[in-house]
Amino acid sequence: MSSKKNHVLATVLIFLLMMFMAMAENTRGVFIPLFKDTFAIKDTEIGTMLTAGSIGYMIFSYIGGSLCQRIGQKKVFIIGIAILAVSLGVLSVSYSFGVFIVGMVLTNCGLSLAGIAANTVVPILFVGMQTLIMNLVHFCYGLGSTIGQRGAGVLVYNGVHWRTIYLAVAIGFILLLIVFFFIKIPESHKHEENSKISVKEVLSNKLVIFYIISLGFYVFAEMGTGNWLINYVEKSYGFDKSTSSFYLALFFGIFTVGRLLGGFIVERFGYINTIIKFLIIALVLYISGLLLKDKGMMIISISGLFFSITYPTLVSTISKVFKSNSAYITGVVVTLSSGINMIMNLFMGIANDNLGIGISIYMIPISLMTSITFLLLLHRSTKDVLVINKNNLR
Repeated sequence: MSSKKNHVLATVLIFLLMMFMAMAENTRGVFIPLFKDTFAIKDTEIGTMLTAGSIGYMIFSYIGGSLCQRIGQKKVFIIGIAILAVSLGVLSVSYSFGVFIVGMVLTNCGLSLAGIAANTVVPILFVGMQTLIMNLVHFCYGLGSTIGQRGAGVLVYNGVHWRTIYLAVAIGFILLLIVFFFIKIPESHKHEENSKISVKEVLSNKLVIFYIISLGFYVFAEMGTGNWLINYVEKSYGFDKSTSSFYLALFFGIFTVGRLLGGFIVERFGYINTIIKFLIIALVLYISGLLLKDKGMMIISISGLFFSITYPTLVSTISKVFKSNSAYITGVVVTLSSGINMIMNLFMGIANDNLGIGISIYMIPISLMTSITFLLLLHRSTKDVLVINKNNLR
């Protein structure tokens, strides 16, 4: 197989993998009421499950970055996909909540390994249009999430058990795993023996700290919208489930379209500079929507367009700024930014109980402002490097 055809096949497989990963991860929101009924548990146990999964994701994001550097992305893909296939199989046959939690934690471990491999292999596969392809990769994740959530809802409504759905997705991962064995993936990060670096050295670099803080608070703003917006509008304005879910679905629908189109904008106008401008617009729209109360919900949904490019674009710049150990550094950044997101979600829950959802919802725009602040610092420190890289690719 020619190198060009192999790259095309590898890209298609990564696109498909991201769609299946989204189905594995984001259908759980649809299934949570069913999990509670199946295992006779309450929200506290669901919270325990989600926290355990988040910890597993963080740990394996770090391990994944190190493994990409030591054994290469292809093997990390294979390990991650294999774990996903096994974990979803475990979920499909789990008849005790303890086993179920193990399956969920393993699912998050597999997601983190496959995700870090995808995020670090794109800069190798596509030297000249990394950011565009990275946005397309994450567009596929958004598309898979939309298809998975809608499809799972329809199937459950028509009497299909959630265990059966997980088993079907597991079979999909098995098929992807088989194909991955037969494709060649370039691995320029592999065996960088002469440039080993410790976590302490990574964290001593102020640019890494800027990346962690800006990405972490952005992720909370995005995920916090997904986790808390419906709760906010239902409690504050008395919206029913159909109306509140419409605005959230619209937010992420526009968000997904933004990822499809945003890569072209970033490639033309710059990386971090464009993210900053997009997030400033998102911040203005979000605050305006909150201030307009129930009449502003459509404005919040539209702000999803300006959230869209941040994560894939920012992650793709890590390999441009750090020429050595970029896979490992990406793992550290993703791990610690996930930690910020987890802590902020915890604070959000506490604030809801003690301050009220009407006040605590403003943690989302505050997080956007924090992200923008550190992105400005990052842009000032990296703009010359990123401009040189961009010019060299033309």
